[in-house]
Amino acid sequence: MLGRLFLLFIIVPLIDFYLLFKISNYAGFPLTVGLVVLTAAIGAWLVKLQGAEVRRKIMAQFSKRESPADLLTDGAMIFFAAGLLLTPGLLTDCFGFTLLTPVCRRFYKGFIAKWVKKNFKVHVIKPDFSQGAPRDANTVDGEVIRDKPVVVEPDRIEDQS
Repeated sequence: MLGRLFLLFIIVPLIDFYLLFKISNYAGFPLTVGLVVLTAAIGAWLVKLQGAEVRRKIMAQFSKRESPADLLTDGAMIFFAAGLLLTPGLLTDCFGFTLLTPVCRRFYKGFIAKWVKKNFKVHVIKPDFSQGAPRDANTVDGEVIRDKPVVVEPDRIEDQS
């Protein structure tokens, strides 16, 4: 695995450098630099849009008390795409742009899920709460009593006087 990663960290930048070199031979150095800056600007804009959309969906699922596991994977992929788009090069930019496309993210998630199922053994253990919450030395029974109503706002909690 370490050897594959090492090759990846050597081969991908070399391919990116080669592509930029070839483009600069045909289009010229200023146009090549402009292309790199343009892809970075478009990528930053798309990362911001996609990231905000995924964040909004995660917050909506949290408010419904649902698990946003799938959306958290999308968020991680968008974060990874941002890193790829920061790296100058056409190969990394192309892969980064595909990670910003929801259809492609679904494909990648399916591919990753198959790879994880093949290479890892995953067990999900669900606790049995049929007898109540599990007891240990750190468990304290208690009850919360509020004298004043609590007003909950999106980013803060205040006591109402």
